[in-house]
Amino acid sequence: MADAGVQETVTGKSMVVDHGLARRLARDHQQKKQTGLWIAGTAIVLLYGLGLFALNGNVRSLIMAGFWGVLIAIGFVAIRHLGTQKLTRVVEGLYPTGDRLTVTVTDAGLTVTTSTTSLTVAASAFWRISTAPQSVMVRIHGLIGPAMILPREVVDDADIARLRAAAPRIRRG
Repeated sequence: MADAGVQETVTGKSMVVDHGLARRLARDHQQKKQTGLWIAGTAIVLLYGLGLFALNGNVRSLIMAGFWGVLIAIGFVAIRHLGTQKLTRVVEGLYPTGDRLTVTVTDAGLTVTTSTTSLTVAASAFWRISTAPQSVMVRIHGLIGPAMILPREVVDDADIARLRAAAPRIRRG
């Protein structure tokens, strides 16, 4: 992806963090994370409603299944919204608006630098690298959830392939 705000430097790719970056990264993470929950919730409601209807032939069982389906859908939407808000605040703290973000990918690992912090992670620590339309999520052995959420503007497909090749025990998927 070529973006006018992305600059390639000797040390890596860099960009100025815009106002919507945190929201885009958080939304990508939430979409990738909750697909299984939506499928499982829908399957449970359908099995419940259709199973009761098949057992007793009463239309009220379908209405009850519909009620529970709507209730579960509202719960999923609320949980997703709250999770996106929380993750947005976390990402805004990591990548403040107007700050310069630089990502350097080497055979040894990954370095992320802002004006206030610099973090280097060795490739041997990577557990999984997953991509979404707006973000790249790097997971590290022993941690729950992504350790790093990086914008796709500064990590291209060649960088992702390089990181996956450098990591000896990376989980595919």
